[in-house]
Amino acid sequence: MQIGWATLQCPFTAEEGVGDAPDSYAFDGKRVRKWHVSCTQYGESWAAGDVIGCCLDLERGEATFYRNGRSLGVAFSGIRTMQPHLAYFPAVSLSYGERCELNYGAQPLLYPVSGYQPLQAAPPPNAVAASSYLVSCLERLVTSVQPREGGGGCGGPDVAAAAAAVGAAGGPRATSALRQPSHFVVPWESWLLMASIALDELAPYLLDEHIIAAVLMPAMLRLAAGASDGAASAGAAATTLGYLGAGAAGAGGSPSHGSSVALSGLLQLLELCLEPEMLSAVVNCLLETLSRRCVSAALVPEQFPYSASCPYLGLAAAIAGRPAARGAWLRHPNLWQMLEGFLTRKGPSPEDLRHLLPHVWWRGCSELSGDRERMRAGLQALSTAITRVEDKQYELLCCLLGSPGAGDPREDALVEFLRYLVHKNRGATRDVPPPGLSDSTVLISAYFVLVRMLRTALPLTHTFPAGSLFVKSSMKADLEPVNSLVRLGGIVTHLCRESPVTSQQELAPLAVEPPPRPPQSPAAGGGGASSHQQHQQLSPPPSSDADAWVVSCVRSCPRLAWELVDLAMALYAFKVGGSIRMSHNLSNSLAGSLAGMEEVERHLRRITTATSPGAGAGAGAGSSSSYAAYLRDARDVFRQEVSNNIRFSSLLKVVFFSGWKQEACLSLAAWLSRMLTAAASLPGPLLSYVPTCYLDCILDTLTSVRQAAQTATASGAPPPAPLPPAAAAPPLAALRTHGSLGDVIGLLVVLIHEPRICTPDAKEALVGGLAAALEQPGMLAEVEASGVARERLAGAAVAAFDSRLWHPVSQVLLRLVRGTGFGEAQAQGHQGVMVGTGGGGRCGGGGGGGGCGSALFRRLLVAELRPERPALQPFLHRLFNMVNWATSEFAATVADLHENRSRRNLTEQQQQFRKAGIMFDIVAGLLRLLEFCASRLPEAFTSGGPHAALNLNRLLEVVSFVLSHLTEGSDARRLTELLAVPPPDGAAATAGGPPAAAAAGPAMSSTVRIERTLLSEKVNKVHALAPVLGALLGLWRDCCQRDGGGGGGMEMEVDAKVVEEAESRGWSRTDSGGRAGSGGGSGGGGAASSGGSRAGVLLDSLLRHWDSHMDKQMSYLRAVDWRAALPAADPGPLEAGAREFAEMLAAAAARRQQLAASGEGGGGGGGGEEVPEELLDPITSSLMTDPVVLPDSQMTVDRATIERHFLNSLTDPFSRTPLTREALRSNEELKRKIAEWRQSRGKG
Repeated sequence: MQIGWATLQCPFTAEEGVGDAPDSYAFDGKRVRKWHVSCTQYGESWAAGDVIGCCLDLERGEATFYRNGRSLGVAFSGIRTMQPHLAYFPAVSLSYGERCELNYGAQPLLYPVSGYQPLQAAPPPNAVAASSYLVSCLERLVTSVQPREGGGGCGGPDVAAAAAAVGAAGGPRATSALRQPSHFVVPWESWLLMASIALDELAPYLLDEHIIAAVLMPAMLRLAAGASDGAASAGAAATTLGYLGAGAAGAGGSPSHGSSVALSGLLQLLELCLEPEMLSAVVNCLLETLSRRCVSAALVPEQFPYSASCPYLGLAAAIAGRPAARGAWLRHPNLWQMLEGFLTRKGPSPEDLRHLLPHVWWRGCSELSGDRERMRAGLQALSTAITRVEDKQYELLCCLLGSPGAGDPREDALVEFLRYLVHKNRGATRDVPPPGLSDSTVLISAYFVLVRMLRTALPLTHTFPAGSLFVKSSMKADLEPVNSLVRLGGIVTHLCRESPVTSQQELAPLAVEPPPRPPQSPAAGGGGASSHQQHQQLSPPPSSDADAWVVSCVRSCPRLAWELVDLAMALYAFKVGGSIRMSHNLSNSLAGSLAGMEEVERHLRRITTATSPGAGAGAGAGSSSSYAAYLRDARDVFRQEVSNNIRFSSLLKVVFFSGWKQEACLSLAAWLSRMLTAAASLPGPLLSYVPTCYLDCILDTLTSVRQAAQTATASGAPPPAPLPPAAAAPPLAALRTHGSLGDVIGLLVVLIHEPRICTPDAKEALVGGLAAALEQPGMLAEVEASGVARERLAGAAVAAFDSRLWHPVSQVLLRLVRGTGFGEAQAQGHQGVMVGTGGGGRCGGGGGGGGCGSALFRRLLVAELRPERPALQPFLHRLFNMVNWATSEFAATVADLHENRSRRNLTEQQQQFRKAGIMFDIVAGLLRLLEFCASRLPEAFTSGGPHAALNLNRLLEVVSFVLSHLTEGSDARRLTELLAVPPPDGAAATAGGPPAAAAAGPAMSSTVRIERTLLSEKVNKVHALAPVLGALLGLWRDCCQRDGGGGGGMEMEVDAKVVEEAESRGWSRTDSGGRAGSGGGSGGGGAASSGGSRAGVLLDSLLRHWDSHMDKQMSYLRAVDWRAALPAADPGPLEAGAREFAEMLAAAAARRQQLAASGEGGGGGGGGEEVPEELLDPITSSLMTDPVVLPDSQMTVDRATIERHFLNSLTDPFSRTPLTREALRSNEELKRKIAEWRQSRGKG
């Protein structure tokens, strides 16, 4: 947008506008430029709602622009004037979706500039003076004169009695608010007569909108401000007196609000003395002007707490509370546009935000602690000011509740307005939104008004007509805006065609039992509860007179609550949900900026130490100093980014999560959870018709609470004082007391594997929300306490582990099983450290929560994955595939970084470094799941049978594949080189070391050096090797125990030659007796004969995968110092595991020796003679053990091979025809030949 001055010769096209031609001058606050053919830097950025003053001085030839009354300086000088054809006109050029309102003087200027006149002349000065005098007379009449009963009227003794009661209850200040020093009493008739005389004289002037806006409205604002000043000490005044002579509620039962007695008196005089047409015009002009003022009213710290649009909203609510005025307002043709103005909140620009929150603090910053207290005080003041605005908006919209609509008298006025908003913004979810949408703050304000109403109304709501709202409305195609929303089952047209709802049971209203009301906090009643107790409780919305009116309306019309819920969710889908998720993303961005700043500061300390004067000066000192300068610049950039993000994030938290909003949103989420659970309990497709915004609202609320908790517990020690409302987080105890947590957890478990949810984004968000919730300390204990979770979570998580949701589901499973693997801290006591999962984290508090997994769910998962159950094989198949894919992707990323580091731009390199770190975390996590299956379900690998043989074979394939990328080989060497970050140029020479950087190739940029350092700290090979070793140890321990405890029938002497060979490879340590060391009762050092022992089966399978690379891989594993690599783990299990691994390798060497002595070799072949081709599997080229014939192609394959193929496709691998297990036929003749050949080779 460019705004300024132009002559008639200025062209206005799609490419040109004001400021792009000679004799045209413009200012653009979005790009912060001034335009006169070319552009230059000028002014400051503007924000929506700003008032830009455009001043043209034709005498001096200067143009100046103002922002909200503050001069931005002279923009242009030397403007040509006093020449023909050089008349200047105000001009504006708009881009797509932009709009503005121009005021040439028809309305009073909000920020008049001395020495300049508006283009449109104001009313004559004598008219302004006369109207000002008459309004001041009315003002004195309602403030200094008290009417008394003298012959009937609307006042009477009730008014005087109420005033006396207020004076007695409120003390001196309340009395002074009602009686000024010049206060005197006159009869009612005289008081009304004086007012009618003044209004008769004033009425002609009230025909001018400028007079109303410049004279009458400021007087009414003064009266309303007087009520606000005395509200703290004389709060009973407004409630007791209400509307002067009208009781606590106006006709029609509308709620009463805290308007002053004087303001109520003035409004009553206008109603009594003006003609209905004149009253309607004055009221509508007043409200229209107030609406425009709300759009441009900014938050000003000097005006807190009654800042921004608070005074205008208070006056509008007082006017709308009068039945006669409200009736005139509801008939106004621009009613909905005025309401949008009242709900608009002017957002601050970055400069405004720095003025609102001048002090910024974060944990770990070097500033003084006083900045923390000042920031807390600033946030508290900002939260209070915004809360006052929200209270007034709530009061104003409550005035519409229960009133007949303007279009349809049978419709509620508030519902009619909300439907108008929904219809107007129906395209807000498109990638390119259409023009003409409402301001985002309008939808946010309306949504939170509805949340507050529903907090009062939903406890009275026991049913919900989901069928009529979701299914029947879908039959109306584009007539209903809700049909543009994505449903849980897909788009509406597809659902209507493929999954119609025909059952009357599903079309009937759902029975939804309201969540129990949480106990009230003692502090709510003004008792002496400490600030710590207040912080431990969720605060409900403050009670007001409007709440009773909401209850009355809902009880008289239950349908009203249903419509409010549906409309609130539509607003959430159009704008509110995206804004809340943006605040979540900003919190993640802030965490990343803080981590980056800490990393830069750490590098700066390291390079400063390396180049200190005591270390001497070398040839590379100049390079090191340039690197240090780069780090200082980067630190300054990070600090500025962190400060800006903290300010904006704090503002968003105040808007979305402060005060009562946490409790009200949690209550709404609990009720929605119960409703969706009821819909999921029905067998038909009703659940598929539910818009995804219902689920999004629940998940976003859970995420908001979790992120607030993470912010509040970012450091180990609690804060010395309660955090401000913007950062205060409800503790888990408060959530448990509130009762909403159980409903939300139950819904997530019910829907985690719900086939009727077909929208991919909804399914991923559902599983991801559960995984993130389990990460919060103490949340796992709440999940354990849920009966629904105990019954369904294990099975649903295993079933949901598919090709699309494997990553979020794997995170859920990791939260449940972690803490028992090799190298992981055991869940002892209340705290521990988890390692080996790509970073780890602290174990949470007691009760099974936090980072140490859940013993209960580990048992449930083992029961769900028993070999006899159908879930095991598909789960292991997908797990093996995902491990292979993630390992390959990680290796490919490392290779790409290693080979193309000099040919990629900086941004691409940064993305690849981060991708490598993410992929390594995924690999380590999936290997932990594989370790859990191998150690807790060993019978699935070693029990015999085709499935167990297949699983063991695939497990060993994965082990070999992972080790080949991490231990030895070209991929492992590339990874080692990438993780070895060379010192800064010249740092080694400065310290007296070799010039390693010079030998490393081209000079490394500072940004790449930081990224490599971060990757080297995040990627630790041991974190992926530990679960590999744990999986092998789990199988070995189980085999040894089942074969006889300490060796039993599988024992055999290991001769000196075998021990010598094992020691030469670094596999085994022997005791003084010459035998392999015993594993402490779990293994036994002997090798097994191949008979029927499980250890023999495991060793034979391991030897079948053995080659020269496996020798090096096992030597690498044996050489790892696990105690040094995993310092946080318990050293006892690490040492025991290392001993058992050495025993397993010694047993494998003995078994290999035995096979070689018998002429079989160690690789599963046939000694010196090759296996006959007819005995080999045509797919794997290995000796078959259980040959079967495929009926269609008549090919013979091993049963394990076809079983593995069945995991991907139930077809014949040669002919691609459908095939089932029952159709397989054993090839007995070939099986006999295999047995004869094995017997002839000594393998019988």
